[in-house]
Amino acid sequence: MKFSIGERDAGKTILSFLKEKLKVSGQVIKRGVDQGAVRLNGVVERFSSVRLQKGDLFEFDQAQLKEKQEFSLPILFEEENFLICSKPSGLVTDQEVFKRLLGKSVFLVHRLDKDTSGVILVATTQKMQKKLEALFKSRKVRKVYVALVKGVMQQESGTIDNRLMKKKTYQGQAIWGSTKNPKGLRAITHWKCIGKAPGKSLVQCEPETGRTHQLRVHLSEMGHPILGDHHYGREAKFPPEIDRLCLHAYRLVFNHPDTGEKIQVTAPIPKLFKI
Repeated sequence: MKFSIGERDAGKTILSFLKEKLKVSGQVIKRGVDQGAVRLNGVVERFSSVRLQKGDLFEFDQAQLKEKQEFSLPILFEEENFLICSKPSGLVTDQEVFKRLLGKSVFLVHRLDKDTSGVILVATTQKMQKKLEALFKSRKVRKVYVALVKGVMQQESGTIDNRLMKKKTYQGQAIWGSTKNPKGLRAITHWKCIGKAPGKSLVQCEPETGRTHQLRVHLSEMGHPILGDHHYGREAKFPPEIDRLCLHAYRLVFNHPDTGEKIQVTAPIPKLFKI
């Protein structure tokens, strides 16, 4: 459905405008907007708080306004005291949510952003949780991500070593950026380009540190925001088929804290990332 915004609706937020037009909850509308149901002047708009202006061309796909998105949490590796799952994009890393989906008590060891997919490790006992957390804190877990980014990279590989700190808040979420301030948190990312296509590149990233939004910030500040990243790539125009943040936790490698056995688990790269 399409609308040309007139004086009556100018100044309204996307959320309030759609609540007047549709008989669904605000939560459902927000989810649909987040998933790309709205186009404003031909460009996908994922923030329901954006205010409409007179003359705007407003389009929405009502088929995308789903009441509830169902998730699964496939298990990639399991042993007595921990398991490794493949988290889908859009699923929040929450202990109670994981408990419900897995049908057993679990304890979070680390987190992935809601819109990041891929390998995630959870413990089934609090004793193992502490042991695994210690591995992460001592940087004894190798984390490999893949990201589909905007633009064709000119360099093939490199290392980013700087400091990050909160810069501002946008849509209720903290926005991080690099800083010269010594109080900033040191962030180190090793990266290499593993594929190129017109207008985009596939990048493998290995963060030494685990700062909030580290890879998203580092890639954006290189001039190559992750496709679908509407916080750190707000000025970028993404292809219409990009319906998620194109960041995927591809592999975890660590030694079992009790036996010393090498554990290496990989989550297949989503088809959307293929170049």
